[in-house]
Amino acid sequence: MEAFMPFRLLRVAESVDHGFTQFCGPEDELSWSEWQVLWSLGEHTPTTAKAISSHSGLSKTKISRAVKVLEDKGYLIRKKDRSDRRFELLSLTHKGQHRFERLADEAGAFQRWLERSVNIAYLSSLDSGLVGLEDLISTGHLRAPQRQAEEPLA
Repeated sequence: MEAFMPFRLLRVAESVDHGFTQFCGPEDELSWSEWQVLWSLGEHTPTTAKAISSHSGLSKTKISRAVKVLEDKGYLIRKKDRSDRRFELLSLTHKGQHRFERLADEAGAFQRWLERSVNIAYLSSLDSGLVGLEDLISTGHLRAPQRQAEEPLA
């Protein structure tokens, strides 16, 4: 398990996320899904849950739950799309915009701390590797292999 890349990526992501949460403090703690929805809306508003899903990779279920929590906290509002009533347009409220701006400031400060604390060569290599994986995913070249019933995976 220690050499299995998905496990390692998740473990590092959880650790860095925990560090970021500690850095920000307990005020109005957000789940990872809520954080991503808030961030998406801060950068692209109004938008739809489908657009957030395409950008973030979150499932529609996780986005729906996050939207409900953020709406209950007064961070976003929903409106029916006039051109297609099947979709809701999500927008930040004034309170949500203020929380996004604080979050963006905290993220920037944490990023600067990380860059000072970790060897830049490690961060540069990690960044290059992540860019490569993101490119492969976005172009559809990194899909899970289809397992054949009689063929073991190589």
